[in-house]
Amino acid sequence: MTGVWAGSLAAQDSAPSTEVAQAEELLSRGMTEQATSILAAHLRSQPSDVRARLLLAEVFLKLGRTDSAEEQYQAALTRAPDNYIALAQLGSLYESEGKLDKAEPVLARAVKHSSGEPQLRVEWAAVLARLHRFHEASRALSGVLAPVSVEDRMTFFRLKAAVASGEGNASAAASDMESALAIGPRDARLEMATAAAEASAHNWKRAAGLASPLFAAANDPAAGLLLVEAQLEMNEDVRSTLASLHDCKLSSERAGEFHERLAKLLISHAHFADATEDLEQALELDPQNADLMFDLALAEFKAGQAKEALDTAQKCRSLRDGAEVEDLLGDIAESAGDNLSAVRSYQAAVTLAPEDENYRISLAVELLRHENFEPAKVVLTQAESLFPKSWRIVAALGMVQYFAGTKESSSRILLRASELAPQSQTVFEYLGEVEMDESSPPDGAAIARLCGFADAHPDAAREEFYCGALQLHRDYVARDTTHAAEIVRRLTLSAKALAREAGPHCELGRAEAWLERWQPALHESEVCAQLDPDSAKAHYRLAQLYHRMGQTDHWREQLELHRVAALRLADENEQRQKTRNTFIYKIRTQAPEGP
Repeated sequence: MTGVWAGSLAAQDSAPSTEVAQAEELLSRGMTEQATSILAAHLRSQPSDVRARLLLAEVFLKLGRTDSAEEQYQAALTRAPDNYIALAQLGSLYESEGKLDKAEPVLARAVKHSSGEPQLRVEWAAVLARLHRFHEASRALSGVLAPVSVEDRMTFFRLKAAVASGEGNASAAASDMESALAIGPRDARLEMATAAAEASAHNWKRAAGLASPLFAAANDPAAGLLLVEAQLEMNEDVRSTLASLHDCKLSSERAGEFHERLAKLLISHAHFADATEDLEQALELDPQNADLMFDLALAEFKAGQAKEALDTAQKCRSLRDGAEVEDLLGDIAESAGDNLSAVRSYQAAVTLAPEDENYRISLAVELLRHENFEPAKVVLTQAESLFPKSWRIVAALGMVQYFAGTKESSSRILLRASELAPQSQTVFEYLGEVEMDESSPPDGAAIARLCGFADAHPDAAREEFYCGALQLHRDYVARDTTHAAEIVRRLTLSAKALAREAGPHCELGRAEAWLERWQPALHESEVCAQLDPDSAKAHYRLAQLYHRMGQTDHWREQLELHRVAALRLADENEQRQKTRNTFIYKIRTQAPEGP
């Protein structure tokens, strides 16, 4: 870089001093010592000769005397503070020494005093990017055209890609990497970097297309891992790639990290059984690693290997007990039907991590699962006092109240939870399911909140459904058809938006039957029963319609389907049981910070 900027200075000054000309001639012949002596003597008599100082600094750099070079640059800037060549050379020196905090402001001044010289802007942007100041780097590069030379052009596009990636613009980063790759298409490292950029942009087909030949040619584990990730994202069969990856020859130092990375990738795509093999190999290399032991236990549990998971989790506990381990042991015990051991493990998790709401929710859910409602209330009430802003705890308390039979109290608590939740729609789903219980009239405040949200959010199809369905439940009992048109409109909209869900069709069919519009009622009720064939209620209502319309064979068929469904689950408990199963699944998978 310094030679480039020295050339720029020469172009500005057509008449160098005799001594500088002499020194340049000597340097061209490799006579560095003599040139240094001439420049030093000249500067003693002519200290203001900036060109001589910059040439001497360049000589010092070639000799590895960076401190002396820096002194000359500083001396030159003392006499010519706006000299962008001196600033550029000093900034380049700092950058080469890794002194980025010193290089950046110097290069910024150089850009300013050069009136935005493109090459300087590129160098400044590179330093800004290394400092992770990506937005500033992007502004520095704005409007700069790609250089002409192949090497500089490739470097330019890679820099742009790094800046775009740092700004979170994965698509732009991938595009810039593709531009760099077009310049050097046979560069394996560049191909790999481009594949990684395409993967970050979720262009999985292109990422796989780049990684596959790289992996086939060199059996490079990094390329293989990237290929596996792309294939997993595209739901392709990864068995062949995994087999080839496992044949890679790795040192023991690299093997452990490789197997751990591959296992985590497989786990993230729910390939738990495949992940266990790599975790076992990683543990062979590091048998005292409690984190690996926990990951293996979790993968075994998720893969349905309950016995192996229990053995591994107990070994993990002997290595390093913790709330996470106890929580997993609770899950394993519950899956084995050992409710008492599950409760003990969940309680141990709470004791080990009293500041984490997740473990209190796990304990409460376990109690709820086995209808121990009062103990669950105690756990959640205590948790609410410790975590008053946790919407999950408040929502869980509301649901326990509902399952215990106090729906009115449940709705009030869930409305409060909806005010705490960053995104209230998750709580609205709980509230809607609670209010859909026909054992008591729907709560007016709940209807108002759900309908208000649906009106304010045109895409909120589920809230639209709950609003229309609850209005129907309220008015059906009161025999009030005042809001019938609104109810049908809301349920029609939700049935279209949630076409593969039974609920909107079931309620729309009921509304049409209420209004004695038998043909649309029959159509929606048939869709309802098709989408939810295990619902005794759906078959019973459809049977009533067939009977009214004189379709005797269909009527008898639906009555039989109703009888079979009712044997599986008592009709009056159907809604509550479904709601409980859904709640138990969802509440433990939702993050504390939001739904």
